[in-house]
Amino acid sequence: MRYRLVIFDLDGTLLDTIDDLAAALNAARRMNGLRQQDVSQVRSFVGNGVVKLIERSLEADPGIYDETLRDRLLKDNISYYASHCIGRTRPYDGIQALLGRLKGMNIMLACISNKDNRPSTMLVNRFFLGVFDYCTGSVEGVKRKPDPEVIDRCLSYLGVSPEDCVLIGDSDVDIATAVNAGISSISVGWGYRSREFLLESGAMSLCMNPLDLWQLLQ
Repeated sequence: MRYRLVIFDLDGTLLDTIDDLAAALNAARRMNGLRQQDVSQVRSFVGNGVVKLIERSLEADPGIYDETLRDRLLKDNISYYASHCIGRTRPYDGIQALLGRLKGMNIMLACISNKDNRPSTMLVNRFFLGVFDYCTGSVEGVKRKPDPEVIDRCLSYLGVSPEDCVLIGDSDVDIATAVNAGISSISVGWGYRSREFLLESGAMSLCMNPLDLWQLLQ
C-alpha cells in the first residue's frame, strides 16, 4: 500500500445522504412558505456546508433572497436534520468492505466533512463506529474545505506527512482541498458530481466503484 493514511469525505463518498439532506431542506422551505425542490436539484447544492446549501437553494428562486430568510431557513434546516439525519441514509455498496480491508492492513483512516460536526459525528458513529482514527465535521473557528487547515490538523494529529496520505472525495471541493494541502487525491464518480464534471475540475484520478478505488490505492 502506497499510503499510510486515507482521508475520506462523508456525503457522496462514504454515505448516500441525499434523500435526508433534501428532506431537511424541503422541511425548512415548507416552514417558510417556499416551494419544494427535487432531489436532483438539491444534489447540486451539496458540498460546501449547510450555509452554502441554503444560499444555493434560495438563489435557485430568483428575487426572494434576503439574509433574514436565509437565517430562518438555516436554523430550521439544522434543527430538522439533527433529528432526521439517519432516516434514509446508507453507506454506498462496497464501502464497509473497503474500509475493513484498509483497517486490516493497518492503514490509518480519517473522515473530514464540511457538514456540521454534530450530524457528521452522529452518522460516523452510526455506520462506522470504531473505524476512523480521526473524524471531524465543520467546527467553529476552523476553516472548511477547500482550505487546507482541516487537512493540516489531521496530519498533525496523526503524525503523517503529506506525501503519505490521499484524499478521497466526490466533488470539486475535495480536488481543490488536496491541491491546497499538497496531498494526492482520488475522485469517486458514484456521489453527487458527474464523471465529466470531476474531470473538468482537475481530478487527479477517478474511479466509479469501491473495488476500483481499492485497486487505485495499491
